[in-house]
Amino acid sequence: MPFRRLKCKIPLLPSRRSFTLLFCLTSALLFAALLSCSDTLLFRAGADYFPLIPGSRWKYLAGTDTIYVEVDTLPAAMLNQNCIRVYRNAAPEYYLSNPTEIRRLVVNTISRPNAPDTVEYRFGLLYQLPFVLGDSSFDRFDTILVYGPDTIQFTHLVRAWVAALESVSTSAGDFYDCYRIEFTEKIFARETTETSWTEWLAPEIGIVRRQTAQGEEFLVEYQR
Repeated sequence: MPFRRLKCKIPLLPSRRSFTLLFCLTSALLFAALLSCSDTLLFRAGADYFPLIPGSRWKYLAGTDTIYVEVDTLPAAMLNQNCIRVYRNAAPEYYLSNPTEIRRLVVNTISRPNAPDTVEYRFGLLYQLPFVLGDSSFDRFDTILVYGPDTIQFTHLVRAWVAALESVSTSAGDFYDCYRIEFTEKIFARETTETSWTEWLAPEIGIVRRQTAQGEEFLVEYQR
C-alpha cells in the first residue's frame, strides 16, 4: 500500500523584531502607568488636607443644623505658643500646624463638689502628616489626680487610622482623593468613656464629611 505524504503547517514563530516591538510597547505602557501612579502619590503627599489659611470659611449641614467654621485672621497664642484660632459656630478652637502634624488644644475637666477641676490642658495630636494609607497615629496623656486620701489615674487615648481613599459627593461638589480617617477616643478616670467618629478630608479643602454618633455633617460651601 503506497504511503501518502502528509502536509503539516508549522506555525511561524514571531521574529526577533516582533519580540522587540512587543517588549518596547509593554515597557512603555508599564512606565506610563507607573509615572501616573507616582504623580498621583506625589500630589497627595504634597497636598494640604487640613488648610488653616486665615480668612478661610467652611459651611456644613448637619441634619437641620448649620455649622460655620472660620479661620481667624488675627494671631493667637496659647500655652506660650503661637497658634491658629478657628471659630466653630463662634466657639474658639486652637491649632498648631506644621508639615508633619496637626495638633489641637485639648481641655478636659472632672467635676468636683465646689467647681470643675481641669485635668488636661495641652495640644494633643490630631493628624500625623502626610497621610499614608493603612497607618495609625496615637496620642496619649496620663496624670494622677489626688483628692484628699483618694487618687485617680486619668488616661486619655486617641487613635487615628487612615482607613481608605475615597470620593465624596456633597452639594458643594465632588471631591476625589479623600482620605477617610477613623478616630477612637478613650478616657479612663472615675468612669471609662469611649467615642468614635470618622472624617473625610479632601486635598486643599479639608473636612468635607464627618460622621459621629449624633449624625453626619456635609460640606455645603467653602471660601478661601
